[in-house]
Amino acid sequence: MSTSARRLIVGAAGGAAGFGTIRSVRERWGHSVEVIAIDTNPRELVAASAIADAFLRVPPARSRDFPAALATCGAGDYLPTQNDEIEVVSRLVRDGALPPGLRVVAPPNEVVRRCIDKWELHRWLEARGVPTPRTALAEAGALSQFPDGAILKPRNGSGGEATAPIRTADALAGLAPGEWLLQESLRGPEIAIDVFHGRSGRTLRTACREYLERKATVATKVRIFEDRALAEIAARLARELPLTGAFMFQAMRDTAEGWRVIDVNPRIGSGTRMSAALGLDFAAANLGDFWGEPVEEWLGPLTGEHFVVRQYEEYVTGGRR
Repeated sequence: MSTSARRLIVGAAGGAAGFGTIRSVRERWGHSVEVIAIDTNPRELVAASAIADAFLRVPPARSRDFPAALATCGAGDYLPTQNDEIEVVSRLVRDGALPPGLRVVAPPNEVVRRCIDKWELHRWLEARGVPTPRTALAEAGALSQFPDGAILKPRNGSGGEATAPIRTADALAGLAPGEWLLQESLRGPEIAIDVFHGRSGRTLRTACREYLERKATVATKVRIFEDRALAEIAARLARELPLTGAFMFQAMRDTAEGWRVIDVNPRIGSGTRMSAALGLDFAAANLGDFWGEPVEEWLGPLTGEHFVVRQYEEYVTGGRR
């Protein structure tokens, strides 16, 4: 167990973002940071428990029992890494209901809600002239706005969850229009843009990831590169939403080859860690900046394009006799 006064609680540690963050912490700070991994799964099913100092199983973030479980973590800096968790925790902060002794590494609730609610995000982007796909609430007559068909997607969700092409109004039967959106079909590939925006406002860094292969929504093969137009969009999102620390957004091209922002996530992505092999450690920079440390050396320049492939590793999390 670490004797350091710095304690980090990593939420949704069973996911790729949580696990990748803990790996970055170990690489940058070793065991000088005490890491507590929390997740809804049991310890033996969470690989992060093998590299954390402690593990705590908690109920889902939207459970009424979650705040009480969170309180058992003790004092420390708390990094939620999953959208539901971030929204719930930012609301606790807003309402003054966060367990004492915790400092949350996440945007304020107003910004989180703006990102997670895709309809509100679309309207916010459109009002400011930031490129966004043609979008409508999934009402019976709305499909006429999309003569070439549309993509049906949940109003609230992460990444590309539950998206499906739709061409006839019959497919909308039984759906609550306030919970679903229709969005114009765009041209692949989908690009994820990792962004770091320093809390002082002086540092802004981006890296683009083209998904070449994904398994269960997790990127396993990517092309990493820089794009000036996407970097300009990143700067606007960072400064106007506003978002500080590390976050990501996703974009695709329309029929005229222009970029369109399809999602903004107030957190790092499941594939963000892949850039760390190139000297772009967004997860470490996010925490280091929060702790007041210089982080520019962890965000080295990216020249040309690079290909990164993720392979599986095995971690022994415990056993039973």
